[in-house]
Amino acid sequence: MSHDAILTALADPTRRAVLERLRDGPMPVGRIADALPVSRPAVSQHLRVLRDAGLVSVRSQGTRNLYALAGAGAAPLVEWLSALFLSGKSEDEEVPDLPGLTRGLSTRLTPAEAWQLFCEDIAIWWPVARVSLSARSEGALPQVITLDARPGGALREVLFDGSTGDWATVREISAPTRLVLDWHLGIPTPSTVTLWTQAEQGGSRLMLHDESEATGELWDAVLERFSAAANSSLSNF
Repeated sequence: MSHDAILTALADPTRRAVLERLRDGPMPVGRIADALPVSRPAVSQHLRVLRDAGLVSVRSQGTRNLYALAGAGAAPLVEWLSALFLSGKSEDEEVPDLPGLTRGLSTRLTPAEAWQLFCEDIAIWWPVARVSLSARSEGALPQVITLDARPGGALREVLFDGSTGDWATVREISAPTRLVLDWHLGIPTPSTVTLWTQAEQGGSRLMLHDESEATGELWDAVLERFSAAANSSLSNF
């Protein structure tokens, strides 16, 4: 769905009022119309426009249709606005001057897609042969890598015998823009790693900062594989 369709849908004050009504949860068209100074057929027409714009979803419940706000329905508009207002930022603004190690790369993915690739699809691209607990021993490489993207969740490897090894713990998360980890892998003492995405012209920029300066090779390997996956040139481990 394009941001143009969303802007057109939001231009009408009645449609904005419909969305406000749906903040309270799914409703049939009759309940939505009860609080609005327009007829039920008119509300149905407005709901059709909102559905076409991807802002509203509908499901059947018995003999009624229930309308609800569509999850991430406004994402195209948010990403367009982010790209518009971030496009004038300088390099100094994009890369914070922080002690430690900072890495960044541009991708053709949107911020939401980059976030999904890093957090939800991490198992398909992470370079386990170079960056894992198993790679530092003589045992078999991990069967799978998982990231439980919630505060207190873990980034871990799972071996074929079911045993696990944690690399990091999620300290903070704000999808799809910011992830903060307490990182343990490859360093003598834990370090804070912050990952964030921001929209830019033609896609997004992924930024990473590690308070430790001893992890350069580790993150270079990770971001190299992430970039390959983001650009659909992923090879075997």
